[in-house]
Order: sequence, then structure tokens, then C-alpha cells
Amino acid sequence: MATLVGVALLPGPAGAETTATAGPADGGVFTDLGAPLTTLTIMEGAVGKDTDGSDVIYAVPAGENANLNVVDVHSRTLKRLVPLPGASGSWAVTVAPDGTVYVGAYASGHLYRYRPGDAAATDLGQPVPGETYVYGLTTDENGVVYGGTHPNAHAFRYDPTTGAVTDYGSLDDVQQYARAAVYDPDHKALFVGLATPKARLIRIDVATGARQEITPAGFTGNGFYDLNYAGGRVFGNVDNQVVVFDAATGQQVSFTDAATGAVVDRYPIAARGVSPPSGGAVYFTSSGLALARYDLATDTVSRVVADDEPVVLSRGPAIAYGWATEDDQPVLYGLAGNYSGGTYRFDPADGSLTQWSSPFRYVPVSLMHAIADPTDGTVLVNAYLNGNTGIYDPATGRTGSAPRLGQVEGWDWADGKLYAGIYPYGALTLWDPDSPTNPTNPRRLISLEASHHQNRPVAVVPSGGKVYLGTTPGYGHYGGALTVYDIASGAFEVHRDIVTDQTVAALLPLGNVVFGGSSVEGGQGTEPRATEARLFLFDPVTGTRTAAYTPVPGAHSINELSLGPDGKIWGLADGTVFVFDPDSRTVLRRIPVFTGSTGAQDGALVWRDGYLYGVTGGRLFLVDSLGGAASVLRQGGLNRLTQTPDGTMYTLLRPEGWSNRTNLASYRPAGDPCPGSDLRAAVHVADVDSGVVNRFVSYGCTLSDRLPDAGAGWPTHGAFVTAVAHEVEELVDAGSVTSAEGDALVDSAGRSNVGF
Repeated sequence: MATLVGVALLPGPAGAETTATAGPADGGVFTDLGAPLTTLTIMEGAVGKDTDGSDVIYAVPAGENANLNVVDVHSRTLKRLVPLPGASGSWAVTVAPDGTVYVGAYASGHLYRYRPGDAAATDLGQPVPGETYVYGLTTDENGVVYGGTHPNAHAFRYDPTTGAVTDYGSLDDVQQYARAAVYDPDHKALFVGLATPKARLIRIDVATGARQEITPAGFTGNGFYDLNYAGGRVFGNVDNQVVVFDAATGQQVSFTDAATGAVVDRYPIAARGVSPPSGGAVYFTSSGLALARYDLATDTVSRVVADDEPVVLSRGPAIAYGWATEDDQPVLYGLAGNYSGGTYRFDPADGSLTQWSSPFRYVPVSLMHAIADPTDGTVLVNAYLNGNTGIYDPATGRTGSAPRLGQVEGWDWADGKLYAGIYPYGALTLWDPDSPTNPTNPRRLISLEASHHQNRPVAVVPSGGKVYLGTTPGYGHYGGALTVYDIASGAFEVHRDIVTDQTVAALLPLGNVVFGGSSVEGGQGTEPRATEARLFLFDPVTGTRTAAYTPVPGAHSINELSLGPDGKIWGLADGTVFVFDPDSRTVLRRIPVFTGSTGAQDGALVWRDGYLYGVTGGRLFLVDSLGGAASVLRQGGLNRLTQTPDGTMYTLLRPEGWSNRTNLASYRPAGDPCPGSDLRAAVHVADVDSGVVNRFVSYGCTLSDRLPDAGAGWPTHGAFVTAVAHEVEELVDAGSVTSAEGDALVDSAGRSNVGF
């Protein structure tokens, strides 16, 4: 296996002690294996001063009950960890003029204050009740704090002198993200940028709360992701392009690209906004992670060059900036992101750049997905946001390295290779674990976000030389897609809106057709237009949907489809398992597990000798495929399900009291006393169909399993019939079969050809 930078290898379970509990229906044991991955994910940071005057970087690595890390940029040491109870990470960190640090947290939506020298941070609560994310923190000259929120796109003001919060209200009735904000000290105004599905720029008079829309007519883009102020200009990051506005007039500013001499209104940016001004300019990382400079006097942007070469932040895009004075000259310190703790020092006077990795604290990471390797029984686990991947070895309890794939929404194996669907690019990525890691391994095969507005491949199913992808639409869009990728040629076809306005959440190739399941979800930031999920039939030859059904009326999402041992399609629609006959095109059964709705990223099914195991709505459940009864084995905090060759199942677990699924857990059913059970619907006695309904009469053993083996070499026909009669008598006495059913079984033995 190849080496992965950014995954800490654990010597054993972390984050929770290994615990085991017995399950009721099948004698199985559920084991919390702890956190298999520790990673470093920092979304934004800030540069400030510690109590001793040293220059430090403040950042919050994402993790359960996250900590504000304080790192000295000169000694390159971690000076302290400041707990932020209830926070899972931060998209917003800012330093007020007096040195006070403010952190906006997710998913609690709380605002925290830390004064250097204090023993702890102060939890200021939710500035806007009900909002779960805080974005774009900025302060004025008096230390008053401003920011935006999700999911209702509010803007707010917090006055540290009085503790009062001013809620400027929701800025959009539909859009969910007030993603960026910056205070303009010259005009006492707050600029707020909205994101998904449309970039909007709002100017708020902080004294009166009056709003003014200043988005130019015809302005394009999915959203403002950062805003900064310098020299009467508001700088915005819109879809990784710098845009500039005159703060006084609100008009968009055109500027000169020094490399071409062209006057442009956008320029590539790969950074969390631009730096504070110094020497009449602001700095940011551009395409290729090259450092760029915007001259405020001439409105000219150019790449920074030293010794005739571009200055490149090789450790990642800039996500924090701050100026320090050394030898009476300004130098730029900052943080590069998001996964290495990369730190840098840039001296504008001589163009020198120094880069290193700072010792931010790695933490157990929220897990996105898990999949068993069918060849060796290891389990791949993938991290949310961070996208790192590790390989958990059940034999040692250790997690080894794997290449970073990105955030996996769905994945599956084919011919020893792993095909993974990656967010946010709507990408299909191929990894060959038997080949060295290099620029083409893992390799991105296709991306659907930019071209087809598809960003989450939640269903990835290789079959017959193809890979079938089911995707959610991008932010603000409706209409998922079914994409067919040809492995040999690399050609692909995208079939949008197979089910109008719905995501394609599950796929099952069967013969020369593909069955699919939909979810009513549109892209993030939208409200569903559809009301119930559909089971549909797709013809790969014509590229058309040929039929559609409603297997569970009112269900929001069909999350999984599986071919059962009976040749029927077993599906999971929210909290209901359904059985669909692909020949008659009818629903044969509906088996409730729980009442409630789910989404396209929830739900999984695996088979074990006639038992269907699944996860939905946080529950691990078991269905007796013959009897049709469901049992919940474990309730709360679960997602995903995968099975190793030895029959052990693995799922992702949210520890009690936590908000994230950081742990891997196993579920090991008791050993099957009757492996290879006869799962036919009726009991067959040798070559005779008895007409008696087959069922499990004890865990793992069907009624057919309990009858004497017809192929055991019986000396006479009578000996076989006598043996069957003896077993049937015990089954009748135990209440497993009725007397009439017993008579039918013995009669069938008598009509068989065994012993002749």
C-alpha cells in the first residue's frame, strides 16, 4: 500500500475504549473499535499576538469538542490548547484590535471569545438562535464583531462592551449561506456575501440596519466565499475568482492583469481571501499556489517573482494572513491549508519565502465512509471534509496508510481496483492498491460538477465493464443524474433528470437493464419539489428510463438496492425494506424497520446466509428473508455498513453524547450452525416440493436444513422416511410446524426416490 501524508497512524483504538455488547436476535456482538483516523483539518485561521508579544497563529482543527490551537511562528511550537466545548470546528477566526480572538463554531453555531492570558475561552452562545454555522467573522475599530450564519443566512453584530447581539435578519428567503462578511471602517458598513446557488453582495448600514443590494446586474457565480477590505476596496472570492468592488459606490472595479496587460474583472484565487494591506498592496495565492499581489494605487494584479521564479506556497493555499514587523520591515506570516499545518513567512523586501509544518494537534476525525477489501479483510475508512483514507486491519487493531482520495460519497471494488465517487467535484476516481502511489494513482477519471452540475456520487456500482454513478445535483440545482462510464474507453454518458427533480441514490445492474432508486433531494440550498421516491428501470442501450414505480408510498429516499438469494430485488426506502419482483414488476412485501425519513447518504444492506442486515436512520437491523420479520440490533448514531469475507460487519459510530461519527464499530453475528442454508420458498424433501412454507426455525437454520440430508447414502427408502418422520415429530412438538405441515413433509419423503 502507498504512503499517505496527513493521516496519523494509530497504535490502537483511540477516542473511546473498546466495548462489546451482545445483540438479541442472532447472538451477535457489537464492538466499538474507537477512532481509526486522526487527521488535521483547518478551514481558516488568524495571526495575532500572545501575551508575551510573540507572533502566533490561531486555528481550530476540526474534531469533537474542538480546541483553539495557539502556535508560535518563531519557535514553531504549540503553546497551548484552548477547549471550545461543543464545537466541531470553525470556518471563522478573527482577531480584534485589542488582541481578543473570536471563533465562530459549527455545528453548534456558537461564538467563542478568547483573551490571550485567560485560562479558558468564553462561550458566548448562539448569536442568532437556531443557526448552526458561523461564517465570515470581522471586527470594527472598537472590537465589535460581525458575521454571517447558516442555514438561514443571517448577519449579526456582537458588542463586547454590552454583550448585546443585533440580528440584522435573514438576507435571503431561499439561500442558506451568509458565507462571508467584512467591515468597512471608512463608511461604517458591513458587506455580506451570500452563497449557493447565487452570489449576492449586500451592504448593511451597521447603525440603522438598512440593507442595499449591490450585486451587479448579470453578475455570475455560485457564491461569495470570502470578503476582505483594503484601501476603499472590497475584495471577494467568487468561485475561486477575485472580484473587486468600490466600497463607496458599490460598483465593481476592473483591474489590470500585469502578465497580459488586459483589463479584467476576475482573476484566479486559491486562498481564504486576501491579506491585510501593507506597502500599498494585498497578497493572495493564485492558480498553481503562486503568490500574487494586488496594487491598490494602480488596480493591477501580478504574480510575485523572486530570482525570476514565481513564489509558490507549496504546502497549500493561504487560509490565514498577518503582518509582523522585523528589523523595522513588514513580513507576512500565515497558514496554508487545509490538511498539513503548513505555515509560511514571506518577506516582500527580498521576495524570500520560508515554509514549514507547525505542530497543530491532530484529532479523531468525523468519518464519511467505510468499505471492506474483499481480498484481505481489511476495512478502508474515509474522513469527512478532510478526505484522508486509512486502512484498518482487524487482526492488529491498527490503521495503516492509504492515498488521500477526497471526501467519498460512494465507492466499490472491481477487478481489485477501487472506484470512488468524490465530493465536491462530482468526480469518479480510480485507485489501484497493488500499484505505487504516483500522480496517476489514484487518478481522477471524470468530473461532473462543472459540466453537468452534479457534485455527490452517492451510488458507485461497477458492472460488466461499466461504472454506473448516481449523483446529487450541485448547490442550488435540481435533477440528479445517472452516468455510465466505460472502463475500457474512458467514455461516459450523463443522463440528467432520470426522475424529474430528484437525486439518483441507488443503482442495481441486473441482466441488460439497471434498476435505480431516487431521493426527493435536490442540490444543497434547495427545497424538494418531489414528494416521494421512485424505483425506476433504465436501459443502458437507449439511455432512457423505461418504467418507474412507487414501492413505498410517501418514502423520501430509496437508499439501497440489493439482489436477494431469492432472485428478487430487496430495497431500502427510508425506514422500510421492500421486496420487488423484477419479472412481474410488483412489490411483494414491505417490512417496516422504523418510521421516519432519511436522505440519499443514509442506508446500506448486506446479506449473510438468508439474513439481510442493514443500517438506516442510525439503526443496525436484521431481516429474516423467509419470515419477513425485522429486528433492530443497535439503535442510534450509526451510518454505512460493509462486510469482510469472514462475515464480520463494520459501521460508523457516533459515540454517545458526541455530534460526529468518529468511531469504527464491528458487528459479528454468532457462527452460522447451518451454513449454506436452503432458502427456497417451499421445503423440498429430496426432489419433492412439499408445499410447506420454508422458514428459519432457529438462528441460521431453516426448516429445510432440519430435515435429514437426502444425499447421505440411505440404505433403504424406509430408513430415510423414518428419519424424516422422527425429525418432523420433534418439530411438531416444538411448535415449529403444524401437524398438517408435518404430514405433508413425511408424505413428501415417502414420494421421494431416496433409498431406491
